[in-house]
Amino acid sequence: MSFSGQILYVDDDVEGSKMMEMWLSDFRVATAYCGQHAKELIQRTRFDLHIIDYYLSDMTAKELCSYIRSISPRVPIFIYSAVSRQAERLAVRDAGATRYFTKPNDLDRLIPEIGRCLGNYRRLSERQGRRAASSIL
Repeated sequence: MSFSGQILYVDDDVEGSKMMEMWLSDFRVATAYCGQHAKELIQRTRFDLHIIDYYLSDMTAKELCSYIRSISPRVPIFIYSAVSRQAERLAVRDAGATRYFTKPNDLDRLIPEIGRCLGNYRRLSERQGRRAASSIL
């Protein structure tokens, strides 16, 4: 089964990213290995979901969340990280993260949540598009 929606997965662990690409093979996934590369991809591509590790080689998920929120206020952002301290969870929540999952324990919750989230986001985007089109007429 394949799902529509474009996902950006951001993690500086190359081997872990390859494994995640395998787990997410039912989805269309672009991968960035650092925050700056993620920003470049975000400038060129509209993503329907972002999945970000907390600590990247050049920034934290909090910084990247803030950047994403500045240009895409409604797109879902999931944090998938081995960091499970409350301070980091609160920091990314305050920066705009939608959900926080802990590696590797929450993988069985992450995959189904991605499908639900993409379906909900797509329906919301379609409704907003219809509303905007009707207001133009």
